[in-house]
Amino acid sequence: MPLTSSIRAATSLRLLRKASLLLVPLAVLSCGGGGGGGSGFSAFPLPIGGAGSGGTPAEQASTYAVGGSVSGLLGSGLVLQQAGSADVVVAADGRFVFGDRRAKGASYAVTVKQQPANPPQTCTVNRGAGTVGEADVGNIAVVCSVAAFNVSVKVTKLAGGDRVVLQNNAGDDLTVTANGTFSFATPVASGAGYGVTVKTQPAAAQTCVAHGAFGTVGASDVTSVEVRCTDVGLSRFAYTPNEGSNNASAFEIGAGGSLPAPTTVAAGSSPQHMTVDPSGRYAYVAGLLSSTVFVFSIDPGTGALLLVQTVFVNSARFIAIEPQGRFAYVLGNRSVVQFAIDSATGQLGAATSFATGGSPNDFWMAIDGDSRFAYLPHLDGSVDVLAIDATSGALSGPVQSVVLPVGLQAFNVALEPSGRFAYVAATAPNPAPSRLIAYAIDPRAGTLTQVASADTGMAGRGLGIDPTGRFVYVANVNAANVSAFAIDARTGVPTPLAGSPFATGGSGPTSISVDRTGRRVYTANQISDSVSVFDIDPVTGALSSPVQFPSGGTSPQYVALTK
Repeated sequence: MPLTSSIRAATSLRLLRKASLLLVPLAVLSCGGGGGGGSGFSAFPLPIGGAGSGGTPAEQASTYAVGGSVSGLLGSGLVLQQAGSADVVVAADGRFVFGDRRAKGASYAVTVKQQPANPPQTCTVNRGAGTVGEADVGNIAVVCSVAAFNVSVKVTKLAGGDRVVLQNNAGDDLTVTANGTFSFATPVASGAGYGVTVKTQPAAAQTCVAHGAFGTVGASDVTSVEVRCTDVGLSRFAYTPNEGSNNASAFEIGAGGSLPAPTTVAAGSSPQHMTVDPSGRYAYVAGLLSSTVFVFSIDPGTGALLLVQTVFVNSARFIAIEPQGRFAYVLGNRSVVQFAIDSATGQLGAATSFATGGSPNDFWMAIDGDSRFAYLPHLDGSVDVLAIDATSGALSGPVQSVVLPVGLQAFNVALEPSGRFAYVAATAPNPAPSRLIAYAIDPRAGTLTQVASADTGMAGRGLGIDPTGRFVYVANVNAANVSAFAIDARTGVPTPLAGSPFATGGSGPTSISVDRTGRRVYTANQISDSVSVFDIDPVTGALSSPVQFPSGGTSPQYVALTK
């Protein structure tokens, strides 16, 4: 095709994409379950107006009971408590319920006030804390045993002089001020669950995430939990590939996450995606219509980009770098093209192509933190789980192909930082809302099992998870807003945050990125040619009113962040 014709075709494509945003696929799926906070769940029929239920019929209509079950109890004298309620004395296995009722949105936290004696036992509360939803909370489990064992945690890379506060089963706070192995004070009954979470992150610009944090206590101490902390440092630079102006913008992030006027570099024709390697020294841009991957070095002082290599990949639209920085994977036309990365120069080596099938326009790929599996969503309505060779980085499989209901497109996938859950943005034809589908990840096989789904907004395509693993955000292209959810640490179930969705201020938010400390969210607004910056509430995950900054080009597609 003559060059002038190619330019006209590329321009027409860009205009068509902008004009037809209201026609892009959106998402729909089955209704999701309630979170670990008890939302929408009742494991047993609690009495209405009967003993222990409390309140008038009018009060009961808008309030909910808190209770659960006890198992393994042999001794006497077990007492359960929660703030604001009368204590519950439990004499035998079976159901229990606290006397007060709580409104939707109220918190609850059930603990053991007194352990049983005759014989002495340890009773452990599982799923004892959360937020009341729109049904009675009935899934609290109290497990008792004559045998109990310690839960210990190995902490790595915690900054010197800082501290992190950990919890087991939403209590038993453990303050850690150094790297090493530490044990919670309260042992856990054999047969009961343990669940280690981070209650308070370090004050320094780093985040800590618990791995191997949930399980069931057997006949020995639990020693497999590890809390891994990131390197210290705020996000210093931001980059956007600008599809309409065929360039990439480089920002030096200012105070409060602001984006001063950027520098720009040429980035082929219709750049779709951009990413930075884990070292923060190299950036990679996928040029769709130029079928080229552009490799840039990053100036460590200013963040400016310097072109060092171009590589042909047919219809390059997305680039994933595995977490160790050894390999790059580029989505092309029904294929993933793998390259080894030269650690000294950032340049890409020989190409190895892996045929994927699916749609020629697949847009995303996610790699787990241990570089064992890749997750590839297809616009034909499926998600493939691919195995990654530990030595060569070669892809094989799929080891599983998850099929979505007819009519849905799997547009995007994001993995929760501990590697326990995956989230898929599924879209469907207008005017149906999109769906966020949550999956549990098998720690050995990498396979997916659906646990819940929830409505997002129209054309919910961009996905971002905060680095602590507590919140997931969806950019809704046609609705110009962000849907925000809390992630249940034990189950992975997403629950909408109060105030969600949050307006972006800009039009056509096609992607969303969360900074490395979980303090801010950035959306690339492809219609308004801007980037919106939000602050994240560290407690609730809610987003502030956004501030918009010019993207330095037209039709920005993504925001890549690095320290």
